[in-house]
Amino acid sequence: MAGREFELAELKLLVDAVQSSRFITSRKSRELIGKLEKLASRHDAGKLQRQVYVVGRIKTENESVYYCIDALHRAIQDNCRISFRYLEWNEDKKLVPRKNGLLYHVSPWALIWREENYYLMAWDDTAKLMKHYRVDKMADVKQQEAGRLGREEFEKLDLAVYADKTFGMFGGQEEIVQLELKEELAGVVLDRFGREIILRREQEGLLRVRVKVVVSEPFYGWLTGLGSRIRIIGPQWVKEEYCSRLQGILKDYSQ
Repeated sequence: MAGREFELAELKLLVDAVQSSRFITSRKSRELIGKLEKLASRHDAGKLQRQVYVVGRIKTENESVYYCIDALHRAIQDNCRISFRYLEWNEDKKLVPRKNGLLYHVSPWALIWREENYYLMAWDDTAKLMKHYRVDKMADVKQQEAGRLGREEFEKLDLAVYADKTFGMFGGQEEIVQLELKEELAGVVLDRFGREIILRREQEGLLRVRVKVVVSEPFYGWLTGLGSRIRIIGPQWVKEEYCSRLQGILKDYSQ
């Protein structure tokens, strides 16, 4: 008998990727995993099913995400702009359109899988900048006849570098920030920004590094999580903005 296309270990990896992907609903995850089981023998399918049970994974509730991804790929391939409605959670835990259902019009350029979510990178010609949108929060995606805009801006980007410096895929001002950190955080910083950055010893137990980041709430949140073991050296406006945010949080708790 000919060998099977996938080994059991490979199927387990695919199953876990499907199960852990936030942009795939629970129902679609079960359907996909059922199809993956058919690629294994009857004996191995049982082992694969036991691999499926994962507790507490957060999944999207947007069932149209499959068709949305397909529509985005087609628009990119056909070099066309798109329109869509962007969703957000309300107090009733339901996904509802933002801005009273206002249609967004953008030029799609790439899909990025980052931190268990799919993001669309698209050029907003009104704002004259590249933006990103959570794919599982997009609805009513429709391809337009007009051609895409923003090619020059997109071609200037290194997508891998862009994704690394953009914390949580939040927008903000791009800046080269100098950080001082305790030596024990070297691995944390390398994992966050990559092995290409240069760590310079400042004094015993302290390191300095210059990194390019998009200054945003998630970046400040990452710094706060590391506490007093890391601090901003410059530029001054980033340092002052971070201090102001910390003081604002402290003030809220002191009331």
